[in-house]
Amino acid sequence: MKRTVFLLALVVSFFALKAQYASYDHHDISMSYGLFTSDQFMNVESTMLNEQFDDKRYVRDNFSSTGGVYLSYKHINHLVDFWWGFSMGYEQNKSEIYYLGQYAGELKRTFYTLALESQFRYVNFGVVQVYSGIGLGLSYGQESLSATDYHLEESSGDIFRLAYQLNVAGVRIGKKIAGFAEFGYGYKGIVNVGLSVQIY
Repeated sequence: MKRTVFLLALVVSFFALKAQYASYDHHDISMSYGLFTSDQFMNVESTMLNEQFDDKRYVRDNFSSTGGVYLSYKHINHLVDFWWGFSMGYEQNKSEIYYLGQYAGELKRTFYTLALESQFRYVNFGVVQVYSGIGLGLSYGQESLSATDYHLEESSGDIFRLAYQLNVAGVRIGKKIAGFAEFGYGYKGIVNVGLSVQIY
């Protein structure tokens, strides 16, 4: 009899625990906009530019960018504070290239990024959450350099490179629908702000 009661209690506990975990099993979808993305601070060098200026004595100036626009999905499992998922995004920028002090054309770049991401919430007050995270993936870029007196035809090329994001601190305010701000470095920028919707 005791054995039967014990087994029954074990089964009930299992399903109760499963139901409790299931209540935390939900999804987070977000849209965000990032400023000061990594391409602004990385080495401007590329295969296309090296073919145009084989001694590599060129520099970039007057950088401007649309910023990074990202759509992200995160899955939140029963651990509650650990999120994992992916992001895909778009960024376009332009700058001026100078070779030995002379204007050598306008450089335009467009990047498409796909990355796996994870987050860990270390403060969770329900409405207010604080977290950090990392992301790792691949960026594909298309670039073009306008024609000038130095090179009479427009040139173009492709860029493939590792994409990463180190999210030092993020703050999410709200429950099902919330705003958030993240501070770090990488493909989403130094400052990344957006809107998050959680689906249970």
